[in-house]
Amino acid sequence: MLATPDGPVKALAGGTDLIVQMRQGGLEPHALVSLRDVPGLDGLRLDGDGNLVIGSVASLGAVENSRDVLAAFPGIAEAASFVGSMQVRSRATVGGNLCNAAPSADTAPILLACGATAVITDGKTERSLLLEDFFTGPGQTVLEPGELLKAIVVPPLPMTSFARYFKSFRSAMDCCTVGVAAFVDFAPGSAVVNDVRLALGAVAPTPIRARAAEALLLGKELDGALIDRASVEAAGDAQPISDLRASAEYRKVLVEVLSRRALNAARAWAEKGAKA
Repeated sequence: MLATPDGPVKALAGGTDLIVQMRQGGLEPHALVSLRDVPGLDGLRLDGDGNLVIGSVASLGAVENSRDVLAAFPGIAEAASFVGSMQVRSRATVGGNLCNAAPSADTAPILLACGATAVITDGKTERSLLLEDFFTGPGQTVLEPGELLKAIVVPPLPMTSFARYFKSFRSAMDCCTVGVAAFVDFAPGSAVVNDVRLALGAVAPTPIRARAAEALLLGKELDGALIDRASVEAAGDAQPISDLRASAEYRKVLVEVLSRRALNAARAWAEKGAKA
C-alpha cells in the first residue's frame, strides 16, 4: 500500500505531526496508511542481549513510563517525557517523531548519543543503519517509497556510562530551542573518558554529532577546564539558523551552555561512582 504508484502515500502512526501538517496545507498525500494494527510495530522490550528495541509505533508515553527503559535507559525515558503534553505523548510515537525529521525532535539527540540503530523494512527485506545516518535534511530521511521505519534498537549502556538529554525551550510543551544529549563512558573508578558522543538538536538541518568536541574529550580526564573547552568546540560544531524561536547567535550560546551542563553532570556522576 505504501508503494502504490497512484500518488504520494504517508504512513500514519500517532498523527500528532502529520495531521497538523495536512491541515496547514503543507502535505497533501493521496492516501494515509494506518500502522496501528500492524503486528509487532508497537513493541517495547529488552532483548536477550540487553538491547532496547522500540517499535516504531510505540508511544512516547509508553517509553516514558516503561520500567525497563527507566531502569536501563533513564535518559531516553526523560527525553520522551519532554515531548508535548501527556495527551500528546499518549498518541505520538517514537517512529513518528523521528520520521517527521524535524531538526528539533526531542528523541533524536539522546538516541544518537546512545548509538541507536534504525531498522527499515519494505515488508520483504530489512536493512539497518545508524540513526545518525537516517536523516538527510529538514523533514527528509533515507526512507524510500514503500519503506517504513520498523524499530529503533539501542545497545546496552555500559555500567560505567552516563547518558542524559538537556533541552532549552521557551515555555511548557514548546519545541526545543536547542537540545543537547551526552553519552560519556568512563574508565572504571575514574573520570577518564573511554568513549563519548555529544548530539545536538535544532542547530543544523538534521540532528548532528559534535565531533570536534568528542575528539577533544576522548581519552582525557573530565575536569572543569576540559569541559569549558569542549563546550566551546560543541558550539563551533553547530550550524544554526535564526527563526521565530531564537537567533542563530543565541542558539550557539545555548549549545555551549547545555554542553557544559551535560558534561558537568557526567563528571559529577563519575565522581560519585568513584567514591562509592
